[in-house]
Amino acid sequence: MTASTPAAAPGETHRIHADGADLHVRVDGAEGPWVILAHALGANHTLWDATARHLSSRYRVVRPDMRGHGKSDAPLGPYTMTRLADDVAAIMDALQIPQAHFCGISVGGMVGQTLGVRHGERLLSLTLVATISHTPLEAHPMWHNRIGQVEAHGMSGLAEATLERWLTEPFRNTHPDEVARIRDMLLATPLRGYVGVGQAIMAFDVASALERIHCPTLVVAGDHDQGAPVAMAQSIAQAIHGARLEVLPAAHLVPIEQPERFHAALDSFLGHAACGGQCDIP
Repeated sequence: MTASTPAAAPGETHRIHADGADLHVRVDGAEGPWVILAHALGANHTLWDATARHLSSRYRVVRPDMRGHGKSDAPLGPYTMTRLADDVAAIMDALQIPQAHFCGISVGGMVGQTLGVRHGERLLSLTLVATISHTPLEAHPMWHNRIGQVEAHGMSGLAEATLERWLTEPFRNTHPDEVARIRDMLLATPLRGYVGVGQAIMAFDVASALERIHCPTLVVAGDHDQGAPVAMAQSIAQAIHGARLEVLPAAHLVPIEQPERFHAALDSFLGHAACGGQCDIP
């Protein structure tokens, strides 16, 4: 460690029970507002390692392994987005967190939207990254195919195609260690967890309820993201009063491909959201 490198804030882990599952939760940082980071399908809390390091000197950062992922239990599904959102509320209750900023990527963003509708009073702000507000009917055959592949062949059959969707080719070519790290996450995901959360995604639709979200909201999209395209991000931002939209040059895993620009946008947004929407930062 060089003299200019800040020491990592203290971290701890918890096992928190929520409706038939024990959830693994990592907490970093000792002071400041709470920030909850929710990962993508087939990943785990370590997807957010760089962002947690970035935030933990100023915030208390909570990173759950979603039900069926990482070190959390993987009960038989199907799961629902309501259940996944209520898992977050249960974690907040167990850690005595009255309110928190919430940042979720992909299915984590779907959980965030559901939280905004169901538990809006618990949110200081919402950051929705590379996500959608509903799964269209025409996408159901694709999801049936993915779930069938996993049930028949395990996660190895999906890993490479997922990496190709999640990261642009130039990034994959120049960051082999990061690609390997994310591949390992995918391969380690319990089959029950992938299938259960995949079924929750298939049934997901809060598009008509987004107007009920009233906390400060930042929507972030990657301009090369085919699964959660910019047009979808625009529709989410338009539906939530006062929401900001940030489009960055990336595929699905925007914070992985563009960490500096993502963190700059997040810092600016959280600083503004901390004012309760009362300050005049444009």
